[in-house]
Amino acid sequence: MSGSHRFPLLAKVLGWLLVHLVLLGLGFFLFVRWQLGLGLESLISGAAGERLAAFGEQVVAEVGSMPPVEAEETVARMAAQKGLGAVLVHHPADLRFPGDVPKNVVERVRGFRPPRRPGPPGRPIFGPGRRPPGEELPPPEAEETEADAAMPVSKPIFLVRGDGGDGYWAGVVLRLESRRGSYRPPALLLIRSDRIGGSGMFFDFTPWLWGGLAVLALSLAFWTPFVWSITRYVRRLTGATEQIAAGRFDVSLPPRGGDELASLGHAIEAMADRLDHFVSGQKRFLGDAAHELCAPLARIRTALGILEMKPDNPAMLESVQADTAELAALVDELLAFSRAGNRKPALERVELEPLVRETVAREANGEPVGIAVPPGLAVTADARLLGRAIGNLVRNSLVHAGPDAHVSVAARSAGEDVLITVSDKGPGIPREDLARVFEPFYRLDRSRSRDTGGTGLGLAIVRTAVEACGGSVEASLPESGGLTVEIRLPEKR
Repeated sequence: MSGSHRFPLLAKVLGWLLVHLVLLGLGFFLFVRWQLGLGLESLISGAAGERLAAFGEQVVAEVGSMPPVEAEETVARMAAQKGLGAVLVHHPADLRFPGDVPKNVVERVRGFRPPRRPGPPGRPIFGPGRRPPGEELPPPEAEETEADAAMPVSKPIFLVRGDGGDGYWAGVVLRLESRRGSYRPPALLLIRSDRIGGSGMFFDFTPWLWGGLAVLALSLAFWTPFVWSITRYVRRLTGATEQIAAGRFDVSLPPRGGDELASLGHAIEAMADRLDHFVSGQKRFLGDAAHELCAPLARIRTALGILEMKPDNPAMLESVQADTAELAALVDELLAFSRAGNRKPALERVELEPLVRETVAREANGEPVGIAVPPGLAVTADARLLGRAIGNLVRNSLVHAGPDAHVSVAARSAGEDVLITVSDKGPGIPREDLARVFEPFYRLDRSRSRDTGGTGLGLAIVRTAVEACGGSVEASLPESGGLTVEIRLPEKR
């Protein structure tokens, strides 16, 4: 897989975050387009209406009481500065816009006149120079009405898209100043833009752009430290596993809260400790096995050399026979230890009372051993391995606890498990040795002499056999003295 591309986890997470934000932005853009397609005039009630009204007020302030031709030029110039097109429409029939005006825009222009106040149409509002009664009234549009006086200086009334996509059009009603004492009716400021933005007047994309960039920056600032801490810890986990694979088990990871990565780090540290224990135990086991095998072999070779020079030496023959027996016993123990750990156990229902009585009868050699096992109590185990474990414990207690050992074997139900205890009243062992008594070739007496009793594999075989049956074994020192070894196995009902 050397040709495959590798992407850091940080890059992947940030990439997905960016894709997520892009999709959100695209979704928002499509939503806005859909909303605008339903009706642009909804924008008039918001910021677009305020911008159009402000532009209309600027036009009114600039145009003032200018003549129509000059006013038209001023409006066109002000709109061109914003990249727009605009004209003043005083009457729908006078619509003169450079280029064609879409039909839907023309229809909106025709209805731009502001509503009149209720009452007789065209009722004038007389100023200081009131006309005498009976004088003929002027046309309605010749004088200012109450509705005209009440309308604002600039009021946007429509914002539409031209038929066939012909630009975007806005209409703003303007209340122009009177010129030379004569009334000027409201005019319509017609504005056109090629794009929906209208140079920021119809729809200003700038706030949305800055808002999107702010959301992106905030998301990156919020997520990057979190993702960086994860990837950094993952790199440390990777380095720790590579160190374990290289055979170095002194792994130490920094503390990290209580999340899943912290649990993974603790599991890796525990695995490293266990592997260190296994590897060091294997090395120690091989060294101890070689030492235990070499000692009787060396004595046998020495004795054979002496026998070659002095064939008639009964004492030396007895020594060779003893060393050979020791060597055979050691080999048997090694084979038993190996088979207990490598042989697949035949788990079945095993009744404890007959198994314990048979095992005690075989191992005790007539020595008194107390048995307290309820009839019918059964466990799930390999009968041969369990019998070997109990037999080793009984033999170990009889050999090392002395003549007044008072060895006893008991069993009781404890929840879903069964506890089998082998106890004695001997001198016990030092408390600091409790955790190591089940290690292969571990003896309380550090001398390697056969006089210390046994090969040092008896309790190691007990642990291996019990664990092969799915149980556990533990040694403890009761307050009354002696040593108690407890086997815990699943109960079979």
